[in-house]
Amino acid sequence: MNTSNVEIFIHPTCSTCHTLIKLLKQWGYLDKVKVVDTSKDPYTAMERGVRSVPSIFINGELVFAGIVDFKRLKAILDGEYTGNKFEGDLKELEERFFRGVLDSVATALWLYVNEDCNAFLRDRDFTMAIMNISIYSNRDEVYNELRKYLSNPSTCRDAIKSREDRFLTVITKNFAREVFWLHNKFLGWNEVSKVYSKEVIAHWMIIRSALGRVGLRAYPISNERFREKVERVYDFMSRNFDEYMRQVVEEQTKIFSDSEYVEVIDNVMKSIKGT
Repeated sequence: MNTSNVEIFIHPTCSTCHTLIKLLKQWGYLDKVKVVDTSKDPYTAMERGVRSVPSIFINGELVFAGIVDFKRLKAILDGEYTGNKFEGDLKELEERFFRGVLDSVATALWLYVNEDCNAFLRDRDFTMAIMNISIYSNRDEVYNELRKYLSNPSTCRDAIKSREDRFLTVITKNFAREVFWLHNKFLGWNEVSKVYSKEVIAHWMIIRSALGRVGLRAYPISNERFREKVERVYDFMSRNFDEYMRQVVEEQTKIFSDSEYVEVIDNVMKSIKGT
């Protein structure tokens, strides 16, 4: 295929982006595709509707977002992918959907707080991309089946509830990551909890799931359902924050100690300045 029609949106701190860049170099495609650093070129990313990284556009179509099937991506780049049918059942589709949602703290928080699968699923292209089903020949049939199923409010709520620990894990780990970015060192929950009260966490949960006012659904802390969710998040953080902070420190240190990866990011920045 014409690899000049492949655009890859990344963020320097993203571990999946780190893996993807390494693989593209290994496969010999790194210099043949366009890489966009969303931290340096955010408005291009917003214009294209990028909400998870990495996001991969092929011939202008969003094919992968957040989670990337590396094997199939290589087959597409090699011109060897045949576009086979998705053969899984509805439960596998449901799991793919939530795995994609949980790959990004913004989408995870939005769905956890709002419990509105139908609003999420209305974005057909993004939904198919996070599920990695854009590549299948029967993708429309598969997408419609999932949307019909999860558009039922009680089905949506039950599916979220059954995965609550996974939601809480993603939320806590990403909060720890952002604390690490701000302080650039390990901070334990004893220190963090003195600065970040439940009300601050509640504010972060609402704002972090939105882009400006796009997607913003404001809840007062007096709202019983929202307050219960904040309580559960705060309790989970109090018990697990230190472990996830250790993982974050290890992850971020590994990424930014990779000189080849840092060089790629620097080169992307130079190309932006040159345009």
